[in-house]
Amino acid sequence: MKKVLVAGAALMLAGSMVTAASAGNPGDNPAETTGVSISGDARITYVGMTDYMRNASDDAANGYSDYFESRVGLNFDAQAKGGASVHARLYFDDYGYNDDAVWDGSGDPQWGVSTDYAYFKVPLSDTMTLRAGRIPLSFTKFYSWEIRPTRVQLIYSSGNLKLVPFVGVVDEHSTNLDNWDDNDFMQYGIVPILKINDAWTIKSFMRYNNDTREWAADATTERPAIPRNDRSGFDGNVNLTGTVGNIGLTAELAYKAADFQGTEDDGLGGYVQAAFSMPGFTPVVLAGMTQDGFMAWRDFGFVMVGGNESTTVVDVGNPDGDLMFGALVLMHDISDRFSATGNLLYASYDYDDDEAGKIDSAIEVSGVLSYALSESTSLEYKLGYLAPSYNDGAPEVMEDAYIGHLLRMYVEF
Repeated sequence: MKKVLVAGAALMLAGSMVTAASAGNPGDNPAETTGVSISGDARITYVGMTDYMRNASDDAANGYSDYFESRVGLNFDAQAKGGASVHARLYFDDYGYNDDAVWDGSGDPQWGVSTDYAYFKVPLSDTMTLRAGRIPLSFTKFYSWEIRPTRVQLIYSSGNLKLVPFVGVVDEHSTNLDNWDDNDFMQYGIVPILKINDAWTIKSFMRYNNDTREWAADATTERPAIPRNDRSGFDGNVNLTGTVGNIGLTAELAYKAADFQGTEDDGLGGYVQAAFSMPGFTPVVLAGMTQDGFMAWRDFGFVMVGGNESTTVVDVGNPDGDLMFGALVLMHDISDRFSATGNLLYASYDYDDDEAGKIDSAIEVSGVLSYALSESTSLEYKLGYLAPSYNDGAPEVMEDAYIGHLLRMYVEF
């Protein structure tokens, strides 16, 4: 069956990952190899935006603006005797992972090299593996995607069941904290994944956030300790995916405690999706909601709403209330190398208060074209149109449409 793609994701036609360099000593046992391999990727992107900056005081927008951004990444994978391994990734000419700096040609040295991830893995038995460090993780695009937490994981895998208990460090002895106290922000959780059968998989993410940070008093001014919000609390997610005939189905529900989320009430979000696999075409229908300040992860979405793209205007969610949304996506394989995606989204907002000037609804019409120039190089174009509407009291310029597009070349080696 043709693989069902996630709605709203860009169709990145990645080439084959080829090891560029390796060196090592296999030792006494020829079957047990050691060494270091290097691979990576590079991209250059042109971004153009119309009326993304708006001035409410004079009811004016900035018109068209554009810029270039670029990034080169190198992956280092080292294999040790006994099965242990070390993995790291460095970015060059980038302002850190997932935060591309606008390139102005100045070559500012602070944008030079940054660490994306760095961790090691040690097999403890046939079913148990230890993994620790700054770890690359992707759970779901709606809940948590492309993050790099500092964690220690114990991975148990047997048959159709996988369990991943973990301990994570969010903050430890930050500045302006009482260093005589514990002052840590720790996370404790477990990720169970169960493959029910060949067609269905259910997975969950359950985590308790323990925030024990205490601000120190300022002895020089005799000021008391600065009050702060305690971000302790539970958050979690459950995701069910499977197929019925030629239909791929996904259902997801996520929860965040009020203190951890930083809102008055606990947050809730979820969506359902159906993707119909047809020869050359994949229509996708999805509907979802967020409540009480819940925000979906930035990667969930499309070209203008969510998607974690340079053209993104707003993320999926409502920090001041609720959101209902629905979308229709059409994916089409024009050829083995050329594919296209069209998106139509409607979002409706509801707020806990009646403050004037807030967005009522938004309509996105967008498209993505992807072309594989070779096995290692692809070209991608995204174009999006976002039409917002606001309640009474908003400046007229706020209801002008946003138009964004980008052209990106991507190389893997």
